[in-house]
Amino acid sequence: MATYKVAGNTVVRIDASAGGALTAFTSYVDSMDAFGKEVDQLDVTHFDDAAERVIAGIELASEIGLRGAFDDTATTGPDAIFATAVGTNLTFEYNPVGTASGARKISAEMFVKSYKPGAEVKGRVEYEVRLVKDGTITIGAN
Repeated sequence: MATYKVAGNTVVRIDASAGGALTAFTSYVDSMDAFGKEVDQLDVTHFDDAAERVIAGIELASEIGLRGAFDDTATTGPDAIFATAVGTNLTFEYNPVGTASGARKISAEMFVKSYKPGAEVKGRVEYEVRLVKDGTITIGAN
C-alpha cells in the first residue's frame, strides 16, 4: 500500500467523538496511506469467451493508516481522539489540495481498528492508527 507525506495544502479532519464536530488533525499527521474508492470485481466470464470479463461489485472496506507525532494533550491530538475510540466509528475527511471552494473532499465513516503509540526515539514519540472504511466513501467538493 502506498504511503504519502502529508504537507502543503492537504487537510485531514476527524470527529473527536462519535457524532461530534470535525476537528482539524493535519498537524498530527506526517504520513497516511492512499484513501479513495475501491470496488470488488465480479467474474462474469462465459465458457466461450476468449478472455476474462468482469463487472463492478460492491465497494470494498479499505483500510488506511495515519502516522505522526504522539501528543497526549487532554483535549486534542491523537491520544485524546484515538485512545478511547478503538472499536468505534468516527467521521474522517480528507482534502488533498485544501479546503477552498470547489476543492476535492473525500469523506467516510471509519472504524478505528487499532491505535498504537510507539517508544521515544531522539526525543519524539510516534503513533500509528489503523482505520477501516464502514459504508461508502463520499467523493465531492468543498
